[in-house]
Amino acid sequence: MEHRVVQRVLSPARAATRDRLIEAAIALATEGGYDAVGIRAVAAAAEVSVPTAYQHVSSKDQLLIEALMTLGTRSTEALRKRKPRGDGPGDRVSRVFTNILRQAARKPLLYRALYRAYVAGGAELAALDGQVGYGPERATWIGETLRAGDLGGHTQDDLDAVAAVLSCLFLGAMVGVTTGRAPAEIITILDEAVRRLLPLPAKAAPA
Repeated sequence: MEHRVVQRVLSPARAATRDRLIEAAIALATEGGYDAVGIRAVAAAAEVSVPTAYQHVSSKDQLLIEALMTLGTRSTEALRKRKPRGDGPGDRVSRVFTNILRQAARKPLLYRALYRAYVAGGAELAALDGQVGYGPERATWIGETLRAGDLGGHTQDDLDAVAAVLSCLFLGAMVGVTTGRAPAEIITILDEAVRRLLPLPAKAAPA
């Protein structure tokens, strides 16, 4: 099936319809998982016609990927409004990872549906905006977390490279949690990765 590319510059009315479709998809997936997110069911929940829904998305996978990207955008916006706390970039990003992974564990059906769609349709739907998912090219919120306070002696180039690596690791972490691995186990692994990538600066020896 040929997938339509969602129009990124929308009129206010079309943007509102798209938002309703995404919110309906999130709600249905939260309650019933991937199989609950049919286009007809989403259209009914969003109170739009099925043809109108198909003007915005051509498949459930495209809609769920749109929902995944929307949640990522919200994470970035939330971080900009309320800077994360922590002693240095490593501590900050570990705290944010922990919060997100715990949220995912509380809504396993939703995140399982989102990542099932991502794996199934991500490659074909990359033309949505040229970039899909949490790969290095989508590390905006991770990079912003790293830079949200004291840099701990690390350079901007260091943090750019670390953001790309952590973005890939975080994708694997989310898939792990949504498929049943204990969040505490995944959080421990991510914390270890962060410590190795962003070691604390050595303390100066006393004079």
